[in-house]
Amino acid sequence: MKLNKSVFVIVALLGIALISCASGGGNAAWGPPWNFESADGELMGWRLVNDEFYQYHGSIKLSRDEETFGYGLLRLDVDFSKDGELEWSEPKMANDLPRSYQMKGKMKFCFDFYYNPELHPEDGHFKAKVFTNNNININSAGEAIEGGEDMGNGFVKVPVEILIMPVAGFLTDLRFSIAGYLTDYVGPVFFDNIEWGTASAN
Repeated sequence: MKLNKSVFVIVALLGIALISCASGGGNAAWGPPWNFESADGELMGWRLVNDEFYQYHGSIKLSRDEETFGYGLLRLDVDFSKDGELEWSEPKMANDLPRSYQMKGKMKFCFDFYYNPELHPEDGHFKAKVFTNNNININSAGEAIEGGEDMGNGFVKVPVEILIMPVAGFLTDLRFSIAGYLTDYVGPVFFDNIEWGTASAN
């Protein structure tokens, strides 16, 4: 009888472990870093939060794209045509992490950003912002996103870093936005390698 109980306990523990791995413990889909090249990655928890948009009046769509660059990226189709005179037009994305993420030592939010500079007016550009709605105090915006590496298809790639104040605790809720500044950009922008970073080595 004792042997049967031991076997039952072992089988139950193995089942729990398998369920944990299937829910995201075996890959990074549940949290950062988010890399969208994996065919089974889908949107990795990212979604639009339309009720939190600020001064954004166009259509919008969030998807995963494998064709534009030949590898998977998170794609956001935006339409700033009605917001070209605004200095901050902000659609927002969110990721509600199923597991908490330790923020100790994190000092910046990083991602690769792809856009088509020909779709910007001369004085227009993008900015990015990262913040949370939970108990951790994160609310930071980056500098203007300009320039970038020519990708050969009209788009450029820019590594972006948003510096944040060090915080203690665990992250469970993340908001991320790409804001238009005096731009009437209409078309896709792309994101990859979304993650938190520590201080840069000097």
